[in-house]
Amino acid sequence: MQVGSFVECIDDRFSAEQLKKISRIPKKGDYYTVRDIVEYPEYNRVGIRLEEISNPPIEKSDGTLHEPTFNIFRFISFTEEFFNITSTY
Repeated sequence: MQVGSFVECIDDRFSAEQLKKISRIPKKGDYYTVRDIVEYPEYNRVGIRLEEISNPPIEKSDGTLHEPTFNIFRFISFTEEFFNITSTY
């Protein structure tokens, strides 16, 4: 997955706490374009921002503000999906 990749949301389950902080979320089955990829080595996670969704900045634990990202595990790229489908035939 890279900036500009087309992805499908495969997990749109968010906790009540997350929903309080994030006003716009991706919906399962909807398609999006990757706008930005952010690595969070301190959390061993990668987040993405989407062209079709933007949210107001939220405060991080260090006091800085940033637009939230969505965990990369919530998405599958079209190429990955294509290879999974064609390998079943």
